[in-house]
Amino acid sequence: MSQRFQFALTAVLLNCALGSGADPTLPDGAVLRLGDTRFRAGGAVSDLHFSADGTELTSRVALDGDRTRTTLWEVASGLPLAVTTEPRRPGARMRWSATSIPNSPRGIAIGDDGVPVVRDYTEEKDVARLTGHFARVSAVAVSPDGKRIATASADGFIRVWDAATFRPLHETLGHTAAVRSLELSPDGRTLLTVGADRTARVWDLATGRERRAFALLAGPHAAFTPDGAAIRIPTAERVLVRDLVTGLEITSPAPRGEPSQAGVIEWLRGAGAVAASPDGRTVALGRRDGRIELLETASLQVRRTLPGHAGACLDLLFTPDGTRLVSAGADHSVLVWPVRLRDVSLTAELKRETDAAALWSRMAYAKGPESYPAMARLAADPAGAAKMARFCLKPGGVANPVADARAVELLESLGTLEARALLRELAEDESDAVRVRESRAALTRLGDVRYSRDGVRNIGGTRP
Repeated sequence: MSQRFQFALTAVLLNCALGSGADPTLPDGAVLRLGDTRFRAGGAVSDLHFSADGTELTSRVALDGDRTRTTLWEVASGLPLAVTTEPRRPGARMRWSATSIPNSPRGIAIGDDGVPVVRDYTEEKDVARLTGHFARVSAVAVSPDGKRIATASADGFIRVWDAATFRPLHETLGHTAAVRSLELSPDGRTLLTVGADRTARVWDLATGRERRAFALLAGPHAAFTPDGAAIRIPTAERVLVRDLVTGLEITSPAPRGEPSQAGVIEWLRGAGAVAASPDGRTVALGRRDGRIELLETASLQVRRTLPGHAGACLDLLFTPDGTRLVSAGADHSVLVWPVRLRDVSLTAELKRETDAAALWSRMAYAKGPESYPAMARLAADPAGAAKMARFCLKPGGVANPVADARAVELLESLGTLEARALLRELAEDESDAVRVRESRAALTRLGDVRYSRDGVRNIGGTRP
């Protein structure tokens, strides 16, 4: 059994032992992180230190030109809190001495083979070997409470271990650098990510598990084939097509030169991360500080802000059904966010509000950040919302484009018989008002395409 397979098996068993509870390291509002939390210091680590409370870890890497990069990490999430570069201290060198574990007769020493060994000095025997690094371990640290052990190797990877069981708590699986772009397969079940670590990785979007990884030899570009069964990887001479199941090349070489989807994404990145929802009502904007803003296209107002990443948000993508948003960040992570109306968090005050007229007024005429929660509160009472909509929306009535677009969005999200009946009535109007166009589009998405009373026009579809 190979060392790599043993390490992967240990990670799987650890995940099973920990259970399937909510991940406390996820940003507020996110439901899934693809891959696992990881540390990477960017070079051979010469020094490790835990903070007094064991919540932060400091690593130092020797750089060219007598400089040292110092990174402060958050132990719980594996994300960098601060990075500084400073002149190397005179006489500084790697630590190879034993490290004691507080409140125990045990200590850790790095053996001649570069593997840390936990030794019990009372019984004078080795009790564990901390295997799993793919390069020689260069530094070891123990938290002040003696519950955590950190090891770092010459390839820049840092691992945190449970000092009681010697099981790894944070793995180094997945991308080890910024995730540059995202692409969904045609069936919406598989995600392709491309990272600055020159790898393309394919993930099962339902579980967050990695299915396959490919090395990128000529730039950060890769894209799904039209059927989603393979990915196209440009090289210096040709474009390789690799099967997702076997990883093998399955087609003959194709000439380069035609514009690819990945190339277009790279070209657009200068304007920031942008993605439009399938229904066209929302545009997601990724900011350099990691925030993600959801912009309402009807009003060009921000209706929701997601906390996002610990680094710049580099790419965004809606799932085909529009229920989730996938984001990629410079913090090496890919996050999945629920973005349906039912996923909006309501304040205690809004939950207590029972005046449907007041909620409707706020939804129709308030600014985006106030309007959207009011819409979500109305949606929590489908019967009451449909009744209020019928009272406020009259076919042929005075039009307010923003208010009408929001009202139709609410009716579509309800999807009840009463909501569909009102949408059909609005769609049968002969005008070209926003509420008419939006109602027809909503009926199409709901699969409720019916002919009007004249038997010629179909509501929610196109002319026969």
